[in-house]
Amino acid sequence: MQIGDMARIVDLEEPAISPDGAHVALVVVTQSVTRAAYVNTLVLIDTRDGALAQLHRGGEVAVPRWSPDGSRLAYLARPSESSFRQIFVRDRQGATVQVTHASGDVIDAAWSPDRGTLAYVAADAQPKAAYFFAGDNDYTATALTPPDHLWLVPAGGGHPRRLTAGSWTIAPTDPGGIFSPQIAWTRDGRHIVFTRVENTFSGDDERSTLWQVDVRDGALRKLTTHAELELTPAYSPGGSRLTYWYAMHGDINSENTLRLLAGGRDRDLIPKLDRNVAGSLWFPGGRRLLVCAADGTRTAAWTVDLDGSVRPLPLGALDIVCDPYSSSTFDAGIAADIAADGSIAFVATTAARARELYYLRAGSSTPRRLTHFNDFLSGIAIGRMAPLDWNGPNGFHEDGVVTYPPGFTTARKYPVVLLVHGGPGLSSTRAFVWEQWPLAQMIASRGYIVFQPNYRGSDNLGNAYMLAIVHDTVAGPSADIMSGLAALERFAYVDRTKVAVSGWSYGGELTSWLIGHYHDWRAAVSGAAVNSEFDEYNLSTSNVQDRYPLGTSPYAAGGAGVYRENSPITYFSQITTPTLIWGTTLDPVVPIVQSYELYHALRERHVPVRFAVFPASTHGPADPVQTAELTRLWLEWLDSHLR
Repeated sequence: MQIGDMARIVDLEEPAISPDGAHVALVVVTQSVTRAAYVNTLVLIDTRDGALAQLHRGGEVAVPRWSPDGSRLAYLARPSESSFRQIFVRDRQGATVQVTHASGDVIDAAWSPDRGTLAYVAADAQPKAAYFFAGDNDYTATALTPPDHLWLVPAGGGHPRRLTAGSWTIAPTDPGGIFSPQIAWTRDGRHIVFTRVENTFSGDDERSTLWQVDVRDGALRKLTTHAELELTPAYSPGGSRLTYWYAMHGDINSENTLRLLAGGRDRDLIPKLDRNVAGSLWFPGGRRLLVCAADGTRTAAWTVDLDGSVRPLPLGALDIVCDPYSSSTFDAGIAADIAADGSIAFVATTAARARELYYLRAGSSTPRRLTHFNDFLSGIAIGRMAPLDWNGPNGFHEDGVVTYPPGFTTARKYPVVLLVHGGPGLSSTRAFVWEQWPLAQMIASRGYIVFQPNYRGSDNLGNAYMLAIVHDTVAGPSADIMSGLAALERFAYVDRTKVAVSGWSYGGELTSWLIGHYHDWRAAVSGAAVNSEFDEYNLSTSNVQDRYPLGTSPYAAGGAGVYRENSPITYFSQITTPTLIWGTTLDPVVPIVQSYELYHALRERHVPVRFAVFPASTHGPADPVQTAELTRLWLEWLDSHLR
């Protein structure tokens, strides 16, 4: 596997199956190195033979939505490079009409049951102002974020009608990837349910609740008694039942659960499934759903009946793409859709294969692959991925993923590179690639064993395991990681004298902590790391929400001590490991000022250090060129200290 191979990997997003199950609209994301950009193409795939037709290329095309009768397909795209995303509608003959001309980006759309109207969510126009009053927003804000509101437009085009307004916002979604809609029509077409967030400050995004608007007069009504943490309303096909997401026991640190609102009752639908629900879809008939979540070192899918019984959906070696980061700022969802006959179209990966589209016909137990975008990988030697289990120091049975180098043999010893996942409410699974960045495989290709440990706070082993990170945000997870490393080092083929640690985001924070508390590392890569909990509280996207895992504010009595104790930068004088630091200039999630702090601390103490700064406003590399360059720097740093 070479760096140049990464640019050939194709990402697949947002499958939408037609009601008759005959076709799947799919967003295909390719990489353009010459343009330093990702290119979206909307394609139509025949479920009988996999035949592919291109519908729309470029314009950041996204969010395909079939009309209820399958005669038309709506999608979002930019009419020009500098314009806002708008809704386009295409009929079976290929005639396409732009039906909106919104003054801000359209981020989602939903067909009315009678297929005559499209409800859509669009950002309000951004007024120009000489200044603004700050709230719980991140340090990169140059203006107040405009709210997103609900509109109606005839499906054939015409004059739009605003349904909602105010300083509050409908929960924002990112049309560029997997997400779950935050609007849903009632079966009679008289109301629309939506997720309302009380303001547009990202640090307040837990204040999300379900509301209903009357399509005729715009009257609003709150649906439940919860004060926050509600997301993703979805009506059953018959319209009598509504599901939504809610943090278990109303605790933001807990797993995401699926609740059912029906017959005057509001209940947890699947209390026996102790997993972090990351996606949910109704089957036709309205008596069962498809859900997905991380489960050990796999991503699993289940069918759920209305009585709460759960059955695994057998997919063999396939892991359905299922994004678990459930909040009203970070999108989550399942890369799947269900036809009127119960057939499922879904995107999946395996330990040896990048994303492809699959089709599971109703009544069948054998998925059929429809696409072959990444077949070129079959000609490239890749590393075998396997689970590793151990008993952790906190009494939990823990796990992680080991990727062995191509050509691995037990007859020799290999250096080890830890690759620590972010989140923390995520987990490392046996997936070949995260979208288009197969970082574990790239590291393994250089002759290293790659260890991706899951630690307390990960979302793959139950709610108690997720909650174990609360009030113990770095020391405990680091102890879990070191326990997993000790389990790996018991194998004779591990060279215990050559071990490096690396990570990104929360994984970067744990990397910075580990090199400040353990000193046998040969090298480290700390990417976009939370080095100062004070800076994270004051400047980041999550900002004041850090009080939830840490249990307090830095400005409350005793809080400063808690934040100091849990900040890796506090222990800078103990770091001796050669460290590569990287970050992006306008990262709103983990402000780069924290990387500068670590850089100066190490440089002035004569610890070998380099700091790679990428010009971008993203939390990670922004395009294929930056991804390739970061990968090259990462590998060269490891090589220079492990070989």
